[in-house]
Amino acid sequence: MGKRNSIFLACTFTLTWAAWWLLAYVTQAQLMLFQSTAGYILLIVGGSAPTIGAYIAVIKTKKAGSLKEFHSRVFKFKVQPWYYAFALLVPVFIGLCGIGIASAVSRQYLMDKTFQPLASFVPAFFIGIFMGGIEEFGWRGVLQPGFSKKLNLFIINIIIGMVWALWHLPLFYIAGSGHEGGSFLFFTLSAVGYSSFLTWLYAKTKSVLLCVIFHASINATVSTALSVSIQDTSFYPYYAAFVLIAGLVFIKLAQKRI
Repeated sequence: MGKRNSIFLACTFTLTWAAWWLLAYVTQAQLMLFQSTAGYILLIVGGSAPTIGAYIAVIKTKKAGSLKEFHSRVFKFKVQPWYYAFALLVPVFIGLCGIGIASAVSRQYLMDKTFQPLASFVPAFFIGIFMGGIEEFGWRGVLQPGFSKKLNLFIINIIIGMVWALWHLPLFYIAGSGHEGGSFLFFTLSAVGYSSFLTWLYAKTKSVLLCVIFHASINATVSTALSVSIQDTSFYPYYAAFVLIAGLVFIKLAQKRI
């Protein structure tokens, strides 16, 4: 796996799981509310771990690439415009397809669903950059390049997607979080599916920035109800299956052109 990846994963999971499992315990024991200041601090600390872990791993493994080289990929913005469109709009398209599938399963779905104003997507997107998007400093800036020397994109995607999902596991046990009560299995399927597009996007552009945009767009799509929520337990399995199949088919076909 390589020293850089080992350091990154050790730092990331240690910090995240220490903060989030603690938060899970105190909220389940009703010692603290998830929506409290301390609760949000623990949430942010855990969510920041992939970024912090990425910098620790890069600094500790200079032979694998300097901090300057890392930043050249993190802040790479000179790419063809259509890649920006891909990063911003594909998550929205996937989310809307999921809503279409849920509506086909049950007409009642749309009648019961509450959408947020479309204009709220913009602030949600910028919040999503810092509350999720910068995780890609680690997942794409460190983990994917570390695997790329020995594995093909399809296998890399499966690994990163499952690691990414596993990293979220404590959220399913935090009382009051958006993941509580959801299916971790189907979340994992959707994570591997979404990861397919991120894996290809980074391989094609070597731009972590574009992956940050894609990730932020996923979060904004979820927060504005432009996709099927994990709380919609009757419909989320269909959505997760769609995202997984779409992602795996996409990367299987697209990797031949890289």
